[in-house]
Amino acid sequence: MEPIKQYFLKNFESSFVLLILVSVAVINYFIPYKLAFLNFYFIPILLAASYLDVRKSILGAFFCILLVAIYAYLYPQSFMISWTLLDLAMNITVWGGFLILTGALVGNLRRKLREEMTQRTTLQQELIESKVELDQMSRDLQDHSEHLEEKVSERTEYLEKAKRHVEELKERVEEALYSSMDSSVVKLIIEKRLRTEKRVLSVMFADLKGFTQYSEERRPEVVVTDLNRFLGEMESVLLSYRAHIDKYLGDGLMAEFGAPIGYERHALLAVMAGLKMQESVVKSGFPWQMRVGIATGEPIIGLIGHKRQSYTALGDVVNLANRIQEICVPGSVTVDEATFNDVQNIVDGKRKTIQLFGGVEDPKLAKEIDECIELLDQHPDNLDLIKKIGTLLLKGNDPVNAQEYLKQALQKDPNDDRIKLAFAESSVKMLQAEAISLRGKKARQHLYEIVGIKDPLKNRDKIPQNLYDAYGGRVRNLVAYPEDLILPVECLDGSVGHSKVVGFLTFAIADKMNLPDKEKQDMLLAGYLADIGKIIIPHHLLNRAGALSKEEYEEVTKHCREGVRILKKMGYQSELLFEIITSHHENFNGSGYPSGLSGEEIPLGARIVAVADTYDALTSWRPYRDRWDYRAVFSEMQRYTANGKFDPQIMEPLGKLLGIYT
Repeated sequence: MEPIKQYFLKNFESSFVLLILVSVAVINYFIPYKLAFLNFYFIPILLAASYLDVRKSILGAFFCILLVAIYAYLYPQSFMISWTLLDLAMNITVWGGFLILTGALVGNLRRKLREEMTQRTTLQQELIESKVELDQMSRDLQDHSEHLEEKVSERTEYLEKAKRHVEELKERVEEALYSSMDSSVVKLIIEKRLRTEKRVLSVMFADLKGFTQYSEERRPEVVVTDLNRFLGEMESVLLSYRAHIDKYLGDGLMAEFGAPIGYERHALLAVMAGLKMQESVVKSGFPWQMRVGIATGEPIIGLIGHKRQSYTALGDVVNLANRIQEICVPGSVTVDEATFNDVQNIVDGKRKTIQLFGGVEDPKLAKEIDECIELLDQHPDNLDLIKKIGTLLLKGNDPVNAQEYLKQALQKDPNDDRIKLAFAESSVKMLQAEAISLRGKKARQHLYEIVGIKDPLKNRDKIPQNLYDAYGGRVRNLVAYPEDLILPVECLDGSVGHSKVVGFLTFAIADKMNLPDKEKQDMLLAGYLADIGKIIIPHHLLNRAGALSKEEYEEVTKHCREGVRILKKMGYQSELLFEIITSHHENFNGSGYPSGLSGEEIPLGARIVAVADTYDALTSWRPYRDRWDYRAVFSEMQRYTANGKFDPQIMEPLGKLLGIYT
């Protein structure tokens, strides 16, 4: 039934017409009381008027009249019947039935109409209420839109203030951390990569001689200002050479090289930093001298402390560095044997044979001295105790510490002949043994006073005498060698002096090729500065003896353009200089970097620097190999040239300069 109902509702009009046609046919054919059943036609017309429109209901009425008229015309006898009492009763009954049916239909239609009107009224009321709500929402939205920009502006301003506050707080925290800790230490702490460990590194102690007297003769603010200026210059040098500034010790300082970042050439960095610190003291005209002591060993290094922590080193090497600083000549840099062994190919040093005493060896005598020192701590002005301690230390064969106490005694009582003799005896013993008192160290050691950096141009295994005589003076007078700029970079891989030789040979080759003076000068400077961009290469790749991976090779190739960027930032403007530095690792056959240039595409200066660079690299000592003989190097470079690495026209003047070609 349900499918039939759905079909009827979907096709109501067609079904209704079909129903009327069937009804007309049935009435006119089967029912004898045709006149009485004419009232039936009111029902479909009423339904058509209710469910269809007026036009269709009128057309339906005319259609029904037409059908009845046609049927009456064709079959008139069907409408002409004799009226008996039964016929009359049946007609009245049929008429009454249709009348009742019509009333029921009209009443039902009216009820439905009232329901629809009620629903319509309800919907209309809801529509009015919805319209009111919509109007209110529209007004609220308009009001919100009008003030939205203002609210957004207020919120943005609030967020910006909050952001500025956070940034200021972050800057304060970073400033506080960086003022008390090395930036690399802070970074490793944040990344949770800082470890406590034993590591081979170099420790430096530096101290001023004469600062105590200087500070006593001047106002405090003057002393602090001068000390801060001194420490500021020392900081600049130390940070250039990758030092970790551990702590300040009054007018001195302690620093480590090789921690927290594990630079392999830590001893070289430490020694060069010490030399440059001494140069800075002299150049700035400070009214005092500085002592610098350096030792290399394997201390424990890490964060020490609970709430207030510091990154520092502990162990014998720290004590040794401090003791070396105490006895070294003011104005010099003194290092232990381990440090010197690591840098002897690069610096000149003067050996000082020293007996490291372990203090007083006699247990009874040592105990007596300790008891006297404890009493002296309670009575620091007791002259008799000072004299006794000095005498006992001298008796126990510890002249260094003995002299310190005897000196104090003489300052308090300069007329004591016995103390004068004891002081003289301690001085003689120190001169004889050059003794250092260091508890726990009894073996003989050698200390080295660093004289200076070796000049690679005076290495006759690299630069023949005739070549040096011809160009040494000219090169020195033409362009100042930028040592302070390039030396920290060269210390990272132990190639100290490389740039000086490259610049020298570049100028000599360019002169042999009769190039213009301005070009030769630019080429000389380019040779000096060619590898300044190496500062961006990860330090563990600089001394790599084996092959590099693809990613590591790409890191290395970046230093050419980085060098140009650094020089532009420093104010250099020569385009020829920039072209040479950018292209000095290009190969003549196009296999180089960074752009793969070949032949004449490569600037002539870059081709010359490439030859000079390879020559010095192969004739120099490196941490991972010994140097080559310069004749063997030239022969190897000729093989490179035959394979397309170098420009052949440059190899000929180099051979003449080295005396290989006549």
